[in-house]
Amino acid sequence: MSGRGAGGARGRGVRACGATLGLACVLALVGWAGAEPTPAPSPSGEPPVPFGKVIYRATKAASFESLGVTVIMCRHFDPGPRRFMVDFFRPNGEKVGMFGPYIAEVPPGKKLVFVTDGRYYRDRDVFDVRLGHLTGGPGRVISDAERVRCLGKIRFDPGARIPTYWRGIGFYREGEEPPEEVAW
Repeated sequence: MSGRGAGGARGRGVRACGATLGLACVLALVGWAGAEPTPAPSPSGEPPVPFGKVIYRATKAASFESLGVTVIMCRHFDPGPRRFMVDFFRPNGEKVGMFGPYIAEVPPGKKLVFVTDGRYYRDRDVFDVRLGHLTGGPGRVISDAERVRCLGKIRFDPGARIPTYWRGIGFYREGEEPPEEVAW
């Protein structure tokens, strides 16, 4: 191939396309400058709940892969099955993506355990939400259950020959005052 386009000169088609693209960009910028900017969503605003309501909140949940695993345990006492869901947010309010099942339907009286890393809970009945790295952001538990109890902790595993230990995540029932600052 000689590299000549239909016009016979090398690169003429590319220059014509570039000029058209440049003109389109200028027209788009002129049109955009006169338009009203749309307000950006607030980073601290939470998305609406898909069902039920927020029943518990955590002031400082985290997931440090194998070093720190957030564990949230709930049991409901309603007569029929109920749904539960967890959400985690970065400190700036951005929702953290989860890679596992995070909505569960639970029969009455059965304990439900959400963990952010299921490595230590093999062959146990837990919901491993497979959360990415999260450094101390808030979390919430959503459910359509009326009578429910939940407990939230973080399990730290510092490594070989150092014992595992548990700390609080500032877990509290929705509508109550949040606990004091959580220090790890």
